[in-house]
Amino acid sequence: MEDSKRAELIEFAVKYNGKAVESNEMDANAVATSLLGLSTAIETANSILNGSNAKVSVKVHGSFRPGSFIIDIASFYSTPSVIQTVFNSGNIETVHNVIETLGIVSAGVCSAGAVTYKTLIWLYKKIKGKKILTKKSLDENTCQITVEGCNEEIPVNIIVLNLYENKKIQQALENVVSPLDDEDMSDITFLVDGKEQEKILREERGYFHLEDTDIIDKKEDVDHFVITQCNFEGKQTGWRLSFGNSQQSKGKLDDFSVKVLDENFLHMVSRKEVIISNEGTVIIEARYRKTTHKAERLTVNWEILEVLNTDSLTNNHKHPKYKAKSFDEF
Repeated sequence: MEDSKRAELIEFAVKYNGKAVESNEMDANAVATSLLGLSTAIETANSILNGSNAKVSVKVHGSFRPGSFIIDIASFYSTPSVIQTVFNSGNIETVHNVIETLGIVSAGVCSAGAVTYKTLIWLYKKIKGKKILTKKSLDENTCQITVEGCNEEIPVNIIVLNLYENKKIQQALENVVSPLDDEDMSDITFLVDGKEQEKILREERGYFHLEDTDIIDKKEDVDHFVITQCNFEGKQTGWRLSFGNSQQSKGKLDDFSVKVLDENFLHMVSRKEVIISNEGTVIIEARYRKTTHKAERLTVNWEILEVLNTDSLTNNHKHPKYKAKSFDEF
């Protein structure tokens, strides 16, 4: 059984590249979101292919290597009975094949005799976020699709297409590539024994976003927010806010992750023209967009479109756009 368990262990690495990680540091929220998305994608794909009783464990090794930001991952079947089932049934996909189907590692890397076939990540890159218009079965394993704005008929493995259409996996992969929203990130690369298996470029990150048809609510408004976490480098990600116009906000803060799109404000933060702390004492008024997606569960995305004012002072004077206000004024 121990030999079987070792045979069902696959180890690979996730490498985050770009200027943002030259110091071997990375925003903790970005890493956590990406790795949780990766774990969810593997576990969900395994459940779809093998049923809910086939449990896969995804573990992070604590080896961060110099010169970049690389995280080692181990994925394996966690229940001996499931491992035995895997080896006794030709209808059960091994953990190797699950990860190969996703496209995290190349077919043939994990086991001898593996057949090369197109993967889920390949399909995302091929479709480029366009809507699938038609599906036609070619045989029991393959279908043919066409997508919006393209006359090409694309042959796709049916298993890969089923994974592509799963809302939970869509959300998970969007989370995997979310660090690429940082303009100083260049790519996310998957490695086995130091050899590149797959690479997702920053310019490809839009291919992994949820389709607009999944949006069930979108609103824009103006409100006051407490800054509970600031990205002092003036980047769009790494910010957390809480609503700051109620007595409740003065006590326990229920904060949430946001993306700040106001480039002028971000530029001021990076140049330290706006002084902000992470102590929950800075209040801003901002125009925001709240988007609610429905996948396996409701997901809410927050974006700050424009910062209208702040109570921070800059070089002993107030910037004309960002007017200072005290908490009691809200």
